[in-house]
Amino acid sequence: MQFDTFPLLGKETTVDVPDFRKECENVILKYVSEFNPSSFLNQSTNERISRNMKKKNNILQTILGLVTIMVIIAVMQLILFFVQIQKSVWFYQNNNDKEPVFRYLSDTRNQQNKLPSTPSRSLFPRFNLDELYPNWTENATLWKLQGHTNKRYLTLGMVTAKRRNNTVYLFETLNSLITNANGEELLDIYIVILLSDIDEEWRKNISSTIQMKYPDEVKNGTIQIITSFHWMYPRLQNLTHHYVGHSENKVKWKSKQNIDFVLLWLYVFKLRLSEYYLHLEDDVITVPGYIKMIKDFVNEQKKRWTCLEFSILGMIAKLYRTQDLEALAKMVALFYEEQPADVTFLYFNPQMLQFKRIVRKPTLFQHIGKTSSLKGKTMLVQDWFFIANFRKTLKGDNPQATLLTNLKFSSVYSPENAYNKDFGYFSSEVGPKKNDYFKVVFETPQIIQRIVVKSGLERFPKDKFYNAVLEVSSRTDKSNNCTDYHVIGKFVNGTVDVQNFTTVANTNNTKCIQIRVLRSQKFWVKIPEISVFLTRSNNK
Repeated sequence: MQFDTFPLLGKETTVDVPDFRKECENVILKYVSEFNPSSFLNQSTNERISRNMKKKNNILQTILGLVTIMVIIAVMQLILFFVQIQKSVWFYQNNNDKEPVFRYLSDTRNQQNKLPSTPSRSLFPRFNLDELYPNWTENATLWKLQGHTNKRYLTLGMVTAKRRNNTVYLFETLNSLITNANGEELLDIYIVILLSDIDEEWRKNISSTIQMKYPDEVKNGTIQIITSFHWMYPRLQNLTHHYVGHSENKVKWKSKQNIDFVLLWLYVFKLRLSEYYLHLEDDVITVPGYIKMIKDFVNEQKKRWTCLEFSILGMIAKLYRTQDLEALAKMVALFYEEQPADVTFLYFNPQMLQFKRIVRKPTLFQHIGKTSSLKGKTMLVQDWFFIANFRKTLKGDNPQATLLTNLKFSSVYSPENAYNKDFGYFSSEVGPKKNDYFKVVFETPQIIQRIVVKSGLERFPKDKFYNAVLEVSSRTDKSNNCTDYHVIGKFVNGTVDVQNFTTVANTNNTKCIQIRVLRSQKFWVKIPEISVFLTRSNNK
C-alpha cells in the first residue's frame, strides 16, 4: 500500500491515500444527496421579500410620521388664527368704543368734541351716518323733489367748491353733459352735485343759477343738489398720516375732498338712484352720444368688472355699480388722511377682484379746469386719449355707406369711426396681412371729385399703412358685391389723396372704394379719417 506524507500543524501525518479518497467521495455524496435546490431558492426569495417588506414598512412609517407632524402644525396654526381673531375683535371693539374716528354718536351740530391729546389710529373708522343722523340725506338735499327718485340707469356725480377769483367751471360742465345727451337719455340719468363749500352766499348763488339755467332738468329731477355740513366731517386738523412733503393746507384740502367724495357716494348708495354711478369733476366736458357710448362699453364687457374708466385722469369718469359705492366709500374714508381717492381706488379695485384697469379709448371726458380750489394750485392736465382730440380736419361729404373690413377690431374703434365727420378713429387689433381689406360700399353709386384716406396718429405715428393701395369699383355681381377693382392710388407715408377722381378712376358711377394691403406688416393700423368729396351736381 502506498503512503503519502502531509505536513499538518507542524507535524507529519501519514495517510492511506485510497482510503482518504474514498472517505472524501462518501462525504461529497452525502452532501449532494442531502442538498435541496428548491429549499435554497425558497429561502433566498423569502429573505428578499422580507427585506422589501421591511423597506416598505419603514417608508410608510416615515410618511405617517410626516403627516402627523403636518396635522399637528395645522391644528396649532388654526388655534393661533382663532386666538388672533379674538384679540383683533377685542381691539376693534375697545378702540372704536373709546375713540370713533369720525364722530361720537351723541354729537350734534351745536356740540363740540375735545380731541384726545394723543389720538390713536383706528384700523376701521366708524362712519355710519345713518346712526349718527338717521335723516341725513333729507337734510343734505337742497331741493325736496317728491316723486323724482325713480331708479334710472346712470347717476353722474360731482363735488364742487369755491375757487379762487370766483372762477366757475360747473356751468360749462353741465352744458356739455346736457347738450350732448338727447331728451330720452336725460330721463335715464341723474346729475347729483355736492356743494361742499361752507360759504352760504356762494351756495345760494350756485343753486339759484342752476335753477335759472336748467329749469326743465331741475323740475323733472334730473339735476339734484345736495350740501354737506361740518358735523359730517372727521377732524381735519393736526393730521399726521399723509404724504411726506405735502403742506398742511394741501393735506387738509385732500383729506376734506376725500370725505366730500364719501358723502356723495353714500348719498347715491342710500337712495339707490341708479344702477350705475359715474364719478366726475366739476370742470370737464364730454362729446355727443356719450351716454350711448357708455352703455355700449358696459354691454361689451364679458367678464366681471368693478370699475370702468372713461378718462385716464385722476377720479374723472370712473364708473361703478351703485351697490359697490358703500364699500368704496369705506375704503376712501379709512385712508382719508393718507392718500387721495384717485390713489385709493387703484387699491380698491383689486380687492374687488379686478386686477387690471379697464379704460375705454378714445376716452369720453376731458379736463378743462386750470384754477383749483386749493390756493396756489394750478391744474394743467389733459387727457391725451380724449375722443374729441381726434376731430376730423377735412370733413368730406361722406354719403351714406356701409363699412366692411376683415381686420380684427374692437367696437370702440369700429370702421364707422374713420368715416364719420365728427371725431374718432378706426384701429385694428393686429397688424394687417397681405390682401386684407377695408371697404366703403355706397348705398347708391356716386360721382366723386376727390378721396383722401389718412392712417396713423400723432400719438401713434407708426400705426399706418406701409404697403397698401386704394382701389375703386363701379361694377357689381348678381349678389350686389363689387367686382373688377382697379388701383387709383398708393399710400405714401400713410396717406393717399386722389384728386380729379373721375378722370383717374375713369368712372362717374362709383359703387365701392377699397383699401387693399400689398404686404403684411407688424404694426397695427389706425385710420382717423376717410373723406369723400362729391362733385357739386351730385352733392346737390
